[in-house]
Amino acid sequence: MAEGIIGLSASFLVIVALILWLIILSKGKFWILKSIVITLATLFSIIVLISLKDFIGWPSKSSIPKEFQLHWAIIDEPNKIRNTEGAIYMWVTALDKENETKGLPRAYKIDYTRKNHEEIVKGLISLGDGIQQKGERVKAKEDIDIEEDLSNLQEIVIYELPKPLLPDKNDSRTEQGGASSNNFNALEIDPETGRPILEKKEE
Repeated sequence: MAEGIIGLSASFLVIVALILWLIILSKGKFWILKSIVITLATLFSIIVLISLKDFIGWPSKSSIPKEFQLHWAIIDEPNKIRNTEGAIYMWVTALDKENETKGLPRAYKIDYTRKNHEEIVKGLISLGDGIQQKGERVKAKEDIDIEEDLSNLQEIVIYELPKPLLPDKNDSRTEQGGASSNNFNALEIDPETGRPILEKKEE
């Protein structure tokens, strides 16, 4: 998200600056420079349009977070008839070192591999059972059966999201209970009157 915002803002600033420069110097001179300016402005406009895809719901092709919580995924298997390589679309939220979510959920698109397919299916089954799932981006293995450059291939592993560690309350309860039992003095009840005996009579 941050990279998209920076790219979008910088592109707009450059376009505005070029347009202002063109207007100020538009007196019939420097037509070669004006042509270059118009070309550059057109290119930056295209960059803006491409950057806008990250803001209108298109899945991002950028690197998926190193650790993330998997909310759901859709598997598009390769199809030789339609000549499609396949892809996996994931809806995830980045996690920090304490497994706490940071930021908002985002849609990502990763390359299809059989390993990723199996991991996603396993995660979706667990999600269907109400078990939260955590994922990690790992380095792709060289023995993957895919005719692509492995340097840009994202491989993932999915497993159960560890539950947060809560402080043990048994120790504190035991200490509090032990302290209260030591300070507590039982009252004797007079069997005849049914009232507590506040002071013992000396015999």
